Amino acid sequence: KAIHDSLVEGILASNLPEASIQLVPVTDRAAVGEMLKGLGGNLDVIVPRGGKSLVARVQEEARVPVFAHLEGVCHVYVDGEADLDMARNIVLNAKLRRTGICGAAETLLVDEACAATHLQPLVAALIAEGCEVRGDEAAQKADPKVKPASEEDWYTEYLDAIIAVRVVKGVGGAIAHIAQYGSNH
Repeated sequence: KAIHDSLVEGILASNLPEASIQLVPVTDRAAVGEMLKGLGGNLDVIVPRGGKSLVARVQEEARVPVFAHLEGVCHVYVDGEADLDMARNIVLNAKLRRTGICGAAETLLVDEACAATHLQPLVAALIAEGCEVRGDEAAQKADPKVKPASEEDWYTEYLDAIIAVRVVKGVGGAIAHIAQYGSNH
């Protein structure tokens, strides 16, 4: 709904009719199939919002243009100057509010400048909420429940209560990590 509202705002600002864009508030799988066929030429483009299986289906079956992505390896970076309580709230929300969506955080990157004060409480908060943590050496030292992260973990969209955690050297280290392992989501 928020995406639709923003698009309508842009349409109106461009002096185009509001009806130029429509939100189809249907979640029925059969209806999705009909939309993918283009509804007899009445659809110009589809912007799917949903999990991996929906997006894959849309990309495979659509007979109209699609704006889509398939995986979302999303990251949260905690800067060296970050407020711990705010960081904790952001991390927990980004990872655990809805683990099965493409926008859920899959990797937590913590600046080495605050790792001594922030890493352990952040990892402990995730574990306390039932999240499995896989991490680098620093994350493993922060809590004995942290499992070693494999190279594959940095690329993985878990869509579950699992997160990879790494300590990085500032925002530059975070950018380098995201450039290497992120999905450009």
